Amino acid sequence: MNETACMPTGPRPHGATPDDGYGALLRDAHAAGPRRGTHLQIIERDDGFVSIEDAYRYFTRPDEWLPVERQAVALATGRVLDIGCAAGRHMLALTGDHETVGLDPSPGAVAVAREQGLDVRIGTVTEPGDVGTFDTLLMLGGNLGLLGSREHAPDVLDSLTRLARPDARLLAIGHDPHTAAPEHRAYHQRNRECGRMPGQVRMRVRYKTWTSEWFDRLLLSPDELRHLLTGSAWTLQTATRSPGTGFYLAELTCNP
Repeated sequence: MNETACMPTGPRPHGATPDDGYGALLRDAHAAGPRRGTHLQIIERDDGFVSIEDAYRYFTRPDEWLPVERQAVALATGRVLDIGCAAGRHMLALTGDHETVGLDPSPGAVAVAREQGLDVRIGTVTEPGDVGTFDTLLMLGGNLGLLGSREHAPDVLDSLTRLARPDARLLAIGHDPHTAAPEHRAYHQRNRECGRMPGQVRMRVRYKTWTSEWFDRLLLSPDELRHLLTGSAWTLQTATRSPGTGFYLAELTCNP
């Protein structure tokens, strides 16, 4: 397969506004009072496959979550960092004596979370800022995908190690991409031919007139995750699947 075939098939965004469109989506949904079907964004994969995401998912209550997400929140102990926290739905569910800090790169998402009384900072998994170290690291809502790619994952894992206290745990929701759906199987094969992991998804999102840049999310099975962790400080202890969804809770421990 030639090099051109491994590039995104659509044009790179032109005239994409530099403002925070994802944050605007959350701000609009929060201001209106979150309801299903009122604030939507388009997710576009680089082969042209599109789907719709409802902003309501960022404001759901624990009784609306997958059981594995409720399990992750229940397992959190000590000082907790929620990476990619968005509007803060998981932080709101953490009770007890937890000191909880959230990170998100979107100023709009951070503003919505702060309006709900949460300690949320602007940052990313690889550039978290001066937040200290933690007993529990959360990457929920599918945020294990922030590993990005085979090449980017070591940087993410190294950053997580620096954020971890001795005996820290990482609780992350991953998504196993392997499916019988032909449109996804063809995409996975294209990735293999380009030297990527099958579930490396190159995507961008749209809201109103805003279009993001292309970015990668990594969908991978527990076995692929275990292999990817080789040589890092992290060990996959358990992977609890959510039947019929492809999602699973990965519980990892850190041994630097």
